Amino acid sequence: MKIKKVLSHTFTVLIYSWVGLQFFSCSPDIQKVKENELATRLQSTWQELKKDNLIHGSILIQKGSEVLYADGDLNKVFPVASISKSFVGLIYFHKSQQGLKLDSPVCHWLKNLCTGDLRKITLQQLLDHKSGFGRDLSLISFLKRSMSADWNLQDIDTLVLDDEDLKSAPGEKFVYSNFGYLVLSRVLEIIEQKNFSQILQEHVPASTTAAIQKGDRLPAYALVPGSSIQWELNKESTLYKSAGAGGIKSSALDLMQWLGQQRQTLPKLNKDKHYSLGWVRSENQSYQAYWHNGATPGFYSLVAVIPESDLKIVILTDNYKFIKHWSDRAEAFEQYLY
Repeated sequence: MKIKKVLSHTFTVLIYSWVGLQFFSCSPDIQKVKENELATRLQSTWQELKKDNLIHGSILIQKGSEVLYADGDLNKVFPVASISKSFVGLIYFHKSQQGLKLDSPVCHWLKNLCTGDLRKITLQQLLDHKSGFGRDLSLISFLKRSMSADWNLQDIDTLVLDDEDLKSAPGEKFVYSNFGYLVLSRVLEIIEQKNFSQILQEHVPASTTAAIQKGDRLPAYALVPGSSIQWELNKESTLYKSAGAGGIKSSALDLMQWLGQQRQTLPKLNKDKHYSLGWVRSENQSYQAYWHNGATPGFYSLVAVIPESDLKIVILTDNYKFIKHWSDRAEAFEQYLY
């Protein structure tokens, strides 16, 4: 039994590492498109991928309350991976409205960040990916967390941290950081004196949106491109460890409802600040879209909203992409949002 568990953890780590290498050299293509053509372009991209058996999942596009295009089971629950960061951003927006100062140093809540340059890191810098932390503390840190069945957010409190864990000085530059959003998730637990799952449920009371729990099974599919062959792979999810960095699940219908409520909470972004509170702003299109994506082995997700026209997009897929070329094609939706 112990050998089986070790093999399972090893397989998980190998899969994650392999996927990371697949995407490491990926540079996004940018396709400029008019805002009134965007929904049609996304629909045709989806249909082409389905025809080639390169995609499996759900898509929902709405303008206001009008459904422009829908396909797949809109009630099916998917892990949304890094879109979880948008939910964390929303919770911190709510907390700031209640008096929490986002320029507060994180070491106010986590004493192991009260040393050297770490003491300068603020909540806002974490929310903007400008804390100085890298994607993770280190590969070893990532592997330990991935292979430990008992890891939880409270373990952040006892990490031994120093300036060597920073890739840059706090506030200096944008460095996308999953670890930063784990820290934000833990700070929420300390502030609220509740676990992350409870906090999410209180701030986002949707029927399917929830934190992934230990033991959750979220099936994904293996597809054979150019054929109709597909089979289901039902593996226990390890994303419960990711909390607000990537550990939330939801459905297309719930995400669409949530998007409709975000117009008043979107951060003010411009060419000097393209990311904050879990949202990215389009930089190369004629329209201003706010969006975020998420990717984890077997799953891909994308949400976007164009406030000016109230166009909202939700894409959730649950199929493995074993070759980088397939991945690039199956995630082509982003090219209309950069």
